[in-house]
Amino acid sequence: MMAEREEDDDTEEAWMQLRPTEPLPSQCCGSGCSPCVFDLYHRDLARWEAAQASKDRSLLRGPESQSCPSKLNPETFVAFCIIAMDRLTKDTYRVRFALPGNSQLGLRPGQHLILRYTQRDSR
Repeated sequence: MMAEREEDDDTEEAWMQLRPTEPLPSQCCGSGCSPCVFDLYHRDLARWEAAQASKDRSLLRGPESQSCPSKLNPETFVAFCIIAMDRLTKDTYRVRFALPGNSQLGLRPGQHLILRYTQRDSR
Protein backbone atom coordinates (compact mmCIF):
# COMPACT_ATOMS: atom_id res chain seq x y z
CA MET A 1 0.00 0.00 0.00
CA MET A 2 2.80 2.41 0.93
CA ALA A 3 4.75 1.57 -2.28
CA GLU A 4 1.68 2.40 -4.41
CA ARG A 5 1.34 5.78 -2.70
CA GLU A 6 5.03 6.60 -3.31
CA GLU A 7 4.69 5.54 -6.97
CA ASP A 8 1.61 7.77 -7.36
CA ASP A 9 3.55 10.68 -5.82
CA ASP A 10 6.46 10.08 -8.21
CA THR A 11 4.08 9.89 -11.18
CA GLU A 12 2.31 13.08 -10.13
CA GLU A 13 5.64 14.87 -9.73
CA ALA A 14 6.72 13.67 -13.19
CA TRP A 15 3.50 15.01 -14.72
CA MET A 16 3.93 18.35 -12.95
CA GLN A 17 7.43 18.66 -14.45
CA LEU A 18 5.88 18.21 -17.91
CA ARG A 19 3.20 20.87 -17.34
CA PRO A 20 3.72 23.89 -19.61
CA THR A 21 4.93 27.04 -17.89
CA GLU A 22 2.54 29.97 -18.17
CA PRO A 23 4.19 32.98 -19.82
CA LEU A 24 4.66 36.12 -17.79
CA PRO A 25 2.51 39.09 -18.82
CA SER A 26 5.72 40.83 -19.90
CA GLN A 27 6.34 38.06 -22.45
CA CYS A 28 3.33 39.21 -24.49
CA CYS A 29 4.10 42.23 -26.62
CA GLY A 30 0.42 43.22 -26.78
CA SER A 31 0.45 43.74 -30.55
CA GLY A 32 -2.00 40.98 -31.38
CA CYS A 33 0.51 38.40 -32.62
CA SER A 34 -1.02 35.25 -34.01
CA PRO A 35 -0.25 33.01 -32.34
CA CYS A 36 0.44 34.88 -29.13
CA VAL A 37 2.66 33.30 -26.48
CA PHE A 38 -0.55 32.83 -24.46
CA ASP A 39 -2.25 31.04 -27.40
CA LEU A 40 0.66 28.60 -27.53
CA TYR A 41 0.57 28.15 -23.76
CA HIS A 42 -3.17 27.40 -23.72
CA ARG A 43 -2.78 24.93 -26.59
CA ASP A 44 0.09 23.18 -24.80
CA LEU A 45 -1.83 23.18 -21.50
CA ALA A 46 -4.87 21.55 -23.15
CA ARG A 47 -2.59 18.92 -24.71
CA TRP A 48 -0.95 18.32 -21.32
CA GLU A 49 -4.32 18.01 -19.55
CA ALA A 50 -5.59 15.52 -22.16
CA ALA A 51 -2.39 13.49 -21.91
CA GLN A 52 -2.52 13.47 -18.11
CA ALA A 53 -6.20 12.42 -18.08
CA SER A 54 -5.47 9.48 -20.38
CA LYS A 55 -2.02 8.83 -18.83
CA ASP A 56 -0.51 8.99 -22.33
CA ARG A 57 2.78 10.89 -22.39
CA SER A 58 3.10 10.36 -26.14
CA LEU A 59 0.36 12.97 -26.61
CA LEU A 60 2.76 15.58 -25.26
CA ARG A 61 5.18 15.16 -28.14
CA GLY A 62 4.79 17.76 -30.81
CA PRO A 63 5.52 17.23 -34.49
CA GLU A 64 8.83 15.57 -35.23
CA SER A 65 11.80 17.89 -35.09
CA GLN A 66 12.42 19.94 -38.18
CA SER A 67 15.02 18.64 -40.59
CA CYS A 68 16.49 22.11 -40.98
CA PRO A 69 16.25 24.18 -37.80
CA SER A 70 16.66 27.42 -39.75
CA LYS A 71 13.05 27.09 -40.94
CA LEU A 72 11.28 28.90 -38.15
CA ASN A 73 7.80 27.94 -37.09
CA PRO A 74 5.71 30.00 -34.65
CA GLU A 75 4.35 26.80 -33.11
CA THR A 76 7.64 25.25 -31.97
CA PHE A 77 10.88 26.27 -30.32
CA VAL A 78 14.11 25.39 -32.11
CA ALA A 79 17.50 25.17 -30.41
CA PHE A 80 20.28 27.46 -31.67
CA CYS A 81 23.71 28.08 -30.19
CA ILE A 82 24.85 31.65 -29.60
CA ILE A 83 28.18 32.28 -31.33
CA ALA A 84 28.52 36.00 -30.58
CA MET A 85 26.87 38.69 -28.51
CA ASP A 86 27.84 42.31 -29.11
CA ARG A 87 26.68 45.24 -27.01
CA LEU A 88 25.62 47.99 -29.41
CA THR A 89 24.21 50.52 -26.94
CA LYS A 90 23.45 50.67 -23.22
CA ASP A 91 20.33 48.52 -23.68
CA THR A 92 20.79 46.88 -27.10
CA TYR A 93 22.67 43.71 -27.99
CA ARG A 94 23.22 41.97 -31.31
CA VAL A 95 23.08 38.21 -30.88
CA ARG A 96 24.44 35.89 -33.55
CA PHE A 97 23.33 32.28 -33.74
CA ALA A 98 25.02 29.28 -35.34
CA LEU A 99 22.88 28.03 -38.22
CA PRO A 100 23.41 24.84 -40.21
CA GLY A 101 25.25 25.19 -43.53
CA ASN A 102 24.80 28.56 -45.18
CA SER A 103 21.16 28.98 -44.08
CA GLN A 104 19.44 32.16 -42.96
CA LEU A 105 16.48 32.81 -40.70
CA GLY A 106 14.80 35.01 -43.30
CA LEU A 107 13.39 37.56 -40.88
CA ARG A 108 12.22 40.93 -42.17
CA PRO A 109 12.59 44.23 -40.27
CA GLY A 110 9.92 44.47 -37.60
CA GLN A 111 9.71 40.75 -37.02
CA HIS A 112 10.81 39.40 -33.68
CA LEU A 113 11.76 36.17 -31.98
CA ILE A 114 10.69 34.75 -28.68
CA LEU A 115 13.78 33.36 -27.00
CA ARG A 116 14.13 30.88 -24.19
CA TYR A 117 17.46 30.39 -22.52
CA THR A 118 18.85 27.12 -21.26
CA GLN A 119 22.26 26.88 -19.69
CA ARG A 120 24.41 23.98 -20.75
CA ASP A 121 26.22 21.96 -18.17
CA SER A 122 29.80 23.26 -18.16
CA ARG A 123 31.41 20.04 -16.92
